[in-house]
Formats: sequence, C-alpha cells, structure tokens
Amino acid sequence: MSDDPTPKLEEELEMRRWAEERLIKLGSLLEIAESRDIDVSGARTNYYAARNELYTEKEPLKSMEDADKGMEQLTRELNRHKFKFFGLPRWTYLSFVIAKYGLFSMFYGMAAAIFFGYLLYSQDTNKIILNVPIWAALIAGLGASAQIMVGTVEDIKAYGIVREYKRLWYTSLPFLAVIFGFIAYLLTDLGMTTTGGSAVGSLNATGLGVLNLTGLEDAQLNNSILNASSAKELSAQSVSSFEVNGDNTRILFCFLVGFATNAFIEKLGKLSEKL
Repeated sequence: MSDDPTPKLEEELEMRRWAEERLIKLGSLLEIAESRDIDVSGARTNYYAARNELYTEKEPLKSMEDADKGMEQLTRELNRHKFKFFGLPRWTYLSFVIAKYGLFSMFYGMAAAIFFGYLLYSQDTNKIILNVPIWAALIAGLGASAQIMVGTVEDIKAYGIVREYKRLWYTSLPFLAVIFGFIAYLLTDLGMTTTGGSAVGSLNATGLGVLNLTGLEDAQLNNSILNASSAKELSAQSVSSFEVNGDNTRILFCFLVGFATNAFIEKLGKLSEKL
C-alpha cells in the first residue's frame, strides 16, 4: 500500500507560494530602488537567479535562498543612502520608505476622507445634479477613502509592500467613486422599492400593490389603504401600501460602492452584457 502523496504535494505547493511571494517582493523593491537611482545591480543578479530557480529549475528552496541574498544586498545598498548630515536621512532613502510602506497612499486616503467629510458637513449636499443629490457622490468618495487606507494596510500585511499598480489604483479611486456614486444612486431607483429623503417633495403613484408612507401632511387617494401623517403632497390611485424610510439605505449603498469598487465594476460589467 503506497503512502498518500497529498501531504507532500501540499508542502511543495506551500513552499512554491512562499518562494513566489519573496520573489515578487524583491522585484517590487528593486523597481522602487532603481527609480531612485540606487545601484542594485548585485541584488538584481540574485533576483534573476531566484526567478530562474523557481520557474525553470523548479527549486523553490534555492529560489528563496537567492531571493534572501538579493534582499541582503539591497539592504546594504540602502544603508549607504540612509544618512547624510547630522544623522538626518537622505531624501533618497526617505522616498524609498514612503513608497515601500505606501505612506503616500495612506496620507492620500486620509486627505480624501477629510475633504469629502468637510464637503458633507459644510455644504448643501441636497442639491440635485441630473436627478441625483450631491451627497451620493460624496458618500461614495468616503467609501473610497476607507478602501485606500484599509487596502494599504492589507497589502503591507500580505506582501510587506504596496505594489506599484496598487498605488496607481489608489490614486484614481476617489475620482472613480464620485462617478460610481451617481450611478449607484440611479440604480437604487431601478432596483429598490424604498425611496425618500428631503429631495422628495411629491409623489404620483398608479397601479401599485403595496404602499406605506410616513412623514406625510396631506394625502389624496382613491381605492386604497393609506396610513400617513405630515405629508406635503400625495396623489395615488389603486394603491394599497407604500413605505418611505429615508435615505439610510441609499447612503449605505453609495458608501459600499466606494469601498468595494472592484465588486461594483464587475456588477456593472454583467449589467452591460444584459443590455
């Protein structure tokens, strides 16, 4: 009876994953260092050797050894640029650390959160643009700010570095979120049965099955059942129940659109395929 090969296979896959993570991290750090005119030729040689060991020779352990040697050489070279006068670090070293740990992305996310929060607090965000209140875009912007900060921390935890494409993605997120916030608000009109908010001054409904209203002052209705108080204006025919609970659901939806932009893009892609 032969031994079960599954544990050995799982161990090999785990070893390969570790080697690949080290290789990716070293390659990203070398790109940052080279963009700052740091001589990393020795570390780059070890990087090529580690890549060859992993993908050609299928030797993940040797690949990790070469990657560690490359990391040591990179560290020694960085230490040469670490200090300048009076023990102060050089800008070359500082900019490397800022890029490695995604500090720009973190500060950018904080600044975006303060900006959108300030607009929500200080401006009249109930103004309507293309039938959408401004707050929808600002709330989505807050969600994007949270995504930038959370994503930066998650990248550092997973890889020890914020990769270059992620830094570019984080930079564009607040602008995308503003656009998607408008779209998300419009989609709630297509897919939700709850509506409300200060932007709703009147309602005309025909042929509805269920309608519950709160916060109404005056109501005019025919052939329906309605519980209403403090309503400004309502005209309804053949309505039995309708409910207006405010914009809390829309606020949450717009925030989630900004926070989970990738998921929303996938949803939009699937929606466009059906059109």
